[in-house]
Amino acid sequence: MDVPFWIGDREFREADLELIRNTVQRFSRLSREEIAATLCENLPWKSPNGRLKVEACHKLLLKLEQKGVVTLPPLRAQGPRGCRERRGGVVQTQLQACLRDVLPVIVEPVRPEERADWNATMATYHPLGYLRGIGARIQYWIRAQGPNGPVIVGAMLFGAAAKALAVRDEWIGWTAEQRRRYRPRIVNNNRFLILPGVQIPHLASHALALAARRIRADWKVRYGFEPVLLETFVEPQYPGTCYRAANWIEIGKTAGRGRQDRFFEYGTSVKSIWVYPLVRDWRKRLVEPFPQLVEWGESR
Repeated sequence: MDVPFWIGDREFREADLELIRNTVQRFSRLSREEIAATLCENLPWKSPNGRLKVEACHKLLLKLEQKGVVTLPPLRAQGPRGCRERRGGVVQTQLQACLRDVLPVIVEPVRPEERADWNATMATYHPLGYLRGIGARIQYWIRAQGPNGPVIVGAMLFGAAAKALAVRDEWIGWTAEQRRRYRPRIVNNNRFLILPGVQIPHLASHALALAARRIRADWKVRYGFEPVLLETFVEPQYPGTCYRAANWIEIGKTAGRGRQDRFFEYGTSVKSIWVYPLVRDWRKRLVEPFPQLVEWGESR
């Protein structure tokens, strides 16, 4: 396909096509809609109001497939017309205890039939709310041992890292090309919630440690490769105590812009940036080639 070309007010160059090719191949387990949303976030490609141009991106992907540039995953079977996803129930747990009395704490991925409940719970209780997941991500429940067995005491979300983050990129020592190629090896802790009715000192840092132990294996099962570094942003009204206790490293502050905002249009609060290396030789592993991709036999 000849480049550059324009779609609306967006110019596409060879680097954009390469990103599209790599994303479609790397995330072939996602649905077409999820791939389109991931691409819009990473290009970035959005309208003046900040909304991702998923529909336009989907049309571009179809055109690229017709020209032999990409091979999209098969269309997934749709349910009967008018059938809507189950509306989730908000999890409510009341539990006050010492950490030693509720062990073992378990951090485990949310099952497909539980996602609506996870979405509703996160949307209700998290200060930033929750609308919908975009791109590669894993949702987790945090469970502890209550008087009558395991109960949900919190939830986590890990997803795509920020597209460009000056403090992080300088701390890593990345070039712009290395950031573009290897950013998927960083995973962002987008949401972290301990339910409001749960009072268990040190639970948060303990859960973070448990998640860090398993995220590499979980991510490899779902997406075919292992992340090397975790990142998160902490709002200014919070000191990040649980991250510090879990041995995360504070490396600086954000610039007060949206995570995909290249044009200084969408101001946000200045947040502290925390990172957690998942392996000792993380700098070396961060720029290793991705493993040879294989066909995944089952859907997410």
